[in-house]
Amino acid sequence: MQSFENFIACTTKWIGSAVLVLMALQIVIDVFMRNVLGAGFPATAELVSKYYMIAVSFLPIAFAELQRRHVEATIFTDMMPVWSRNVVYFIGFALSLIMYTLLFYGTATEALVQTKRRAYVEAGTMDFITWPGYWILPLCFGLMVLVLILRLYQVFTGTFQDATADAFVVARQFDEEI
Repeated sequence: MQSFENFIACTTKWIGSAVLVLMALQIVIDVFMRNVLGAGFPATAELVSKYYMIAVSFLPIAFAELQRRHVEATIFTDMMPVWSRNVVYFIGFALSLIMYTLLFYGTATEALVQTKRRAYVEAGTMDFITWPGYWILPLCFGLMVLVLILRLYQVFTGTFQDATADAFVVARQFDEEI
């Protein structure tokens, strides 16, 4: 289980970092070429908007869940008993799984359509192929579906680590000692 989480975390972290570096490098080259040569790097705007920004925006979704970095409002659940907190987590992860599965299905269907059409945009005097960029979203949502299945399994088997509640218990014990 932990090795699967580590694999997804490391993969998304390295791919996301590489995409950010490539995007920054391409923009710097484009600006340099515009200022020095008078003409920019071909299709920079299209590449940034159709590939880089999509990956940078959506690839961290699964990583954020693995790191427990999504926004959580735990003011009420922190005071619940462990068993009822696990029920809330299970329902939340199940609803998220349904939504991300629908997002995966919808974006994969659109990616198939765009792949069949061999989608492209005209960038100056060339045709810039965009259909591979449509596969970024199904990949990101598919990773999140896998992570949510893992979370449901962890909650169901009792191995889910509730870091927020653990911190609340430690803080309560600290207050009682003072």
